[in-house]
Amino acid sequence: MASKYRLRLGDREVEVEVEEREGQYRVALDGVWHPVSLQRIGETAHFTLLVDNRPYQFFAEESAHGVSIVLGPRTYHVTTRWGRGVGPARQGVEEGETLAGEWVLSSPMAGVVQEVYVAPGDDVEKGQVVLVIEAMKMQNELRARRGGTVKAVYVSKGQRVEQGTPLLVLL
Repeated sequence: MASKYRLRLGDREVEVEVEEREGQYRVALDGVWHPVSLQRIGETAHFTLLVDNRPYQFFAEESAHGVSIVLGPRTYHVTTRWGRGVGPARQGVEEGETLAGEWVLSSPMAGVVQEVYVAPGDDVEKGQVVLVIEAMKMQNELRARRGGTVKAVYVSKGQRVEQGTPLLVLL
C-alpha cells in the first residue's frame, strides 16, 4: 500500500505517493509512477537519486519547515502540507538546527558569494563571520549563530545563491 503526501515544491503543491515492494521503491507524481533509488553518500548531506534509471546528485538539508534540496544551480524548498513546526520533539531547538543537532546556515537573501572564510573541519565561534554575500551592491556578513565545527560548505566564491539556499553546516 502506498503512502500519500501533499508537498509544496516552490509555488506548486503536488500529491506524491510512495510505495515499497520487495525492497524496491516507486513514486507517483501527478499520477505517473516512477521507479526510484536513493542513496546517501557517507554521513554527508549529499545524495544520489535514480529516477527512471536517470541519475541525479543533490544536497538535502532538513530545516524546521521541511527540506531544502540543491540540485545543480537550483534550490527547491520542499515542505509538507502540515509543516514541521516546533512540537514536543523540537522544543529548545534553534532556527536552522536539524534533529541531529547540526546547524544549517541558509542564505537570507539572493546574491553572489564574495568570500568564504571557513572550510570543513574548521572550528567556528558564535558570532564569527563565515561568509560574505553581495546583494544590491552591499556586502552582507553572515555570522555563525552558535559555535561548532564546520561539517560541510556548499558554496564557493563567485557562486550565485537564492534566498534559502543552504550555505554550510555546523556540528
